[in-house]
Amino acid sequence: MNEFFSNEVGSSIEWFGTTHILIILGFIFSLFFIGFFGKKLSNKKTLEIIVRIFLIALVVVFEWNVFENRLLNTSIIRLPLCAVALYGLTYSVALKKEKAFKMFYFYWFGTIFTFLFFDTPFGLDRWSGWTYFGAHAMIGILAIYGLSVFKFIPSKKDLWVSMNVLAVYAFLSGYATFIYGGSDELFLKNPPVDFLNVLKDTSQILYTTVWVLFAALIMVIMYLPFVSKKRK
Repeated sequence: MNEFFSNEVGSSIEWFGTTHILIILGFIFSLFFIGFFGKKLSNKKTLEIIVRIFLIALVVVFEWNVFENRLLNTSIIRLPLCAVALYGLTYSVALKKEKAFKMFYFYWFGTIFTFLFFDTPFGLDRWSGWTYFGAHAMIGILAIYGLSVFKFIPSKKDLWVSMNVLAVYAFLSGYATFIYGGSDELFLKNPPVDFLNVLKDTSQILYTTVWVLFAALIMVIMYLPFVSKKRK
């Protein structure tokens, strides 16, 4: 038990090995589960509150140690995108803040990157591995919860506001990361796959620009399902 909760690296997870694939499938299933039962849950006030409290409790369990280290021992400017998304969506869902949700919603694309290109040295034989994947899974779950249960549907304006805010924050966070260290925002210093090392070695600016454009594309794709709903 002491080893499970220790900070020592145990058995790491093979990239796209059986464990990694099962984690991805479990994450996808949890999103579909929340989305499927969202409509029924929205009509049951007491049950909805209980479920919402349970989800927030999971966020606290998975994120508390990391939260203490980030906010008490480092600069808030160096919070990675996933932390911004998690804290923003937790606040939005816990207090049913629609305007905030519509902005923070688009930031959960970072969770997609995380599950595909995880950067934790811990495996599931350590609590740090469970908290890593658990906290990132909660970002997606809270995003789908707000959509399906509260019917918080973002608009094109929300997309542009979200992009502009992210552009400013990412610039400050990226600069702080290069100067002072910290979490590797959007793989600025460490490409998630080997073939991208060629692009990074060619030009840091070109490499960063590719990731920025890719992130912007994912955010636009995340908005597309709502276009038809806005026209009705």
